[in-house]
Amino acid sequence: MAVFGPLATVTWLLTALTTRPATAWVVGRAAARALLRATATPLTVAGLQHLPAGPCVLVSNHGSYLDGMILVAALPQPFVFIAKRELQQQFVAGTYLRRLGAEFVERFAAQRSVADAEHMAEIVRQGRSLAVFPEGTFVAEHGLLPLHLGAFMAAARAAVPVLPVVIRGHRELLPAGRWWPRHAALAVEVHAAIAPPADAADLFAAAARLRESVRQVLAAAVEDPARAPGPAEAA
Repeated sequence: MAVFGPLATVTWLLTALTTRPATAWVVGRAAARALLRATATPLTVAGLQHLPAGPCVLVSNHGSYLDGMILVAALPQPFVFIAKRELQQQFVAGTYLRRLGAEFVERFAAQRSVADAEHMAEIVRQGRSLAVFPEGTFVAEHGLLPLHLGAFMAAARAAVPVLPVVIRGHRELLPAGRWWPRHAALAVEVHAAIAPPADAADLFAAAARLRESVRQVLAAAVEDPARAPGPAEAA
């Protein structure tokens, strides 16, 4: 894995030099997949047939600094990443995310979080799909942290499905507290989309039910690392 750092830098530079998010996604995807192949890091992707034809809110478990790059490598179509606001000013992560057209939201101020949820819903109403790590952060230990409500509130407001996606192998590749990757096999599993409940009394109730449904899907996969995905394609 000695070449991972230099190749990751090239991937970042190629993405940083783009000026349009759609171009950045295409460039970033090709560069990320080339990086994984060059470092003999296998990536299998299952469940792409579950990608909705229309806009959705993709939610994924979070376990590594490389999760965004892994999703870019795995997914054939652009998503708008939703990232915590403190990343916006970081040179490496912030530049990469801005080139991909990411939107930055507040994690802690309740009043601001409500406004951010409405902003996220408006993005989806415009026909663009979101990609969110609803845990908001990650730790070295396996398992699923509590899920923030914002992504689910946005889906309920925009009346679009939530698409659960599970990433495996990311903590083994580059966990929290470590800056040098290790060899690992990666897998991305796209699950069936979950539509917002039509019979919920209000948006908050709909968002809460969506969150619970998605939490069950993600937790069942994340807490059972031996569970293998279904038929997959290699990156």
